[in-house]
Amino acid sequence: MKYIALDIGNVCIRIDHVGCYTKVGFDGMPPEEVMALSREYECGRLTEDTFWTQFQAFVPDKTKSREDLERDFDSILTGTVPGMEELISTLPLLGIQPVFFSDVSARHMKLVRRMFRASALVPDGIYSFEVGAMKPDAAMFEAFEKRFGVPALYVDDREILIEAARKRGWNALVFSGADDLARALQNC
Repeated sequence: MKYIALDIGNVCIRIDHVGCYTKVGFDGMPPEEVMALSREYECGRLTEDTFWTQFQAFVPDKTKSREDLERDFDSILTGTVPGMEELISTLPLLGIQPVFFSDVSARHMKLVRRMFRASALVPDGIYSFEVGAMKPDAAMFEAFEKRFGVPALYVDDREILIEAARKRGWNALVFSGADDLARALQNC
């Protein structure tokens, strides 16, 4: 069985940071303190209650309830990337097991599982909220290698993460669409 490591954001599920934070009440992207708080949350270092209490303190509109903020925050996930559900569904027939390899909060991972129907074919993953680190931190790559070995291919939309993977000796591809990924998988 060959494993491929799939990022989730903008590979499987479209992500809209600016739209999300605008809905929350910021003028585009929020201040660095909010981004740092979000990173801590995605690394699993904050409980839900701690995150939302601290997050609410930064939100400009103090009338928003926690439920409003949760809904707005979840709007960062805007839908599936065209063609990816169909592509993922073909991989087991080719002897390829996709594995999620993503910086994601436990909350958003639950939403991904509901939104991305093909996630049923991706039963396992390495997630920042479990590892306590985010890519390109070596801990993420080491966690993947410990469980699955070096993947046949790693796919991410961010060049800096692809470069980090290549420095580790991984075969890695900057994601540009399902069709290009399907072509690349023919060589795995």
